[in-house]
Amino acid sequence: MPIITVQFIKDVVATPEQKRELIEKLTDTFVGVLGDVVRPYVYCLIQETPQMEWGIAGKPMPDLAYLTGPEYAGHHAKANEIMSGVIAGNPPADASSKDWGG
Repeated sequence: MPIITVQFIKDVVATPEQKRELIEKLTDTFVGVLGDVVRPYVYCLIQETPQMEWGIAGKPMPDLAYLTGPEYAGHHAKANEIMSGVIAGNPPADASSKDWGG
């Protein structure tokens, strides 16, 4: 039985009408690839996580001030720097292996 799972933040991402449309279209797309034989067995689940019960970089969300502020931008900049170094084969000298995936 194929299971399609979509996860949202409750009351932030999609309306009930949009969720119904996603269920229909995701199922139709799956069937379009694998054939009508799978339609009766395709489960499409929408799971919603309540606000403040999830987080980014250790901050409970949604925290729009954090997401648009300099601290989050700094986390991205540091991560991009580390990843660029790894891709080039030169991880930063001060980065431990846990910081760059090595």
